[in-house]
Amino acid sequence: MRIRGFCSMVTLVVALASSPHLYAQAQSAPSTTKSAATAKQPFDPHDLTGTWRGDDPKPGIRNFASYDQKIPEPPLTDWGKQHLLFKAISHDALGGKHLPGWDRPGHLCPNNQDPCFSEDPNGVPANDFTGEYPGKDCEPLSTPGTYDVGALGAMEFLTTPDGTRIFQMLEYHREWRTFWLNRDHPKNLDPTYEGDSIAHWEGDTLVVDTIGYNGKTDITQNVGHLKSDAFRLVERFRRTDHDHLELDMTYYDPKAWGDKSWPGFKRYFKLVPTTDFEEFICSPREYQTYDKVVTEPEEKALPAK
Repeated sequence: MRIRGFCSMVTLVVALASSPHLYAQAQSAPSTTKSAATAKQPFDPHDLTGTWRGDDPKPGIRNFASYDQKIPEPPLTDWGKQHLLFKAISHDALGGKHLPGWDRPGHLCPNNQDPCFSEDPNGVPANDFTGEYPGKDCEPLSTPGTYDVGALGAMEFLTTPDGTRIFQMLEYHREWRTFWLNRDHPKNLDPTYEGDSIAHWEGDTLVVDTIGYNGKTDITQNVGHLKSDAFRLVERFRRTDHDHLELDMTYYDPKAWGDKSWPGFKRYFKLVPTTDFEEFICSPREYQTYDKVVTEPEEKALPAK
């Protein structure tokens, strides 16, 4: 997810032409205008059917990953430090040390200007154009990384006629998941990028429990280490009115954090008229073009460290 501030409109136009990531962002940026009329319509809180896009619950939040996160990451175990840390990450680091002139933790850098945070809480350098981020080089995003920038793609829920499964279709990177409503996790899971998800209703909240990740994907773009193969994600989807959906997430990873959990990650979505998903093919060739046209010139323009 390469989201950078550009020096000129010309650079931006070129980037949009050459990058599917920025094109998708431009096409699907959420509207902050809320329609009170439709929001008050009757709805079934157990029916999440429809197409949802990232919404702005508060001015300035913009639904970006971790920017409204207030709970610090649990300390890494010794095993986590030895096996999970990245050399660098490409985005502003959650809770990192601030460089002079920017003193608003929890928000985007002014005018998307990099660098903002210099490193993450574990000392992993941030704002490195060659650093890691979810989906780099067309690798699968997986969850929770796919929620990093909610505006970048639509999300749709489809329930099977027998009510045993809910499919979550994700426009960005064309990924999809299955929430099983009628079974437990298999005893001998085959680890995968998306993991195994089971779900149940607690009142009007759909609780989705996912385990069985293969340990090959990032947590989010602001966390400087992989999730291990013991990572567990618990999502709580709640339809707050006809038009709005709230997602609350808690992360668990005994190999990374021992018995500590990392709760409090919020995402907000708005119901939009059902339309066909735009084709989003992650093409390594387009990544190479993006690097040549945008990343490399921007990296050269950064002040020397």
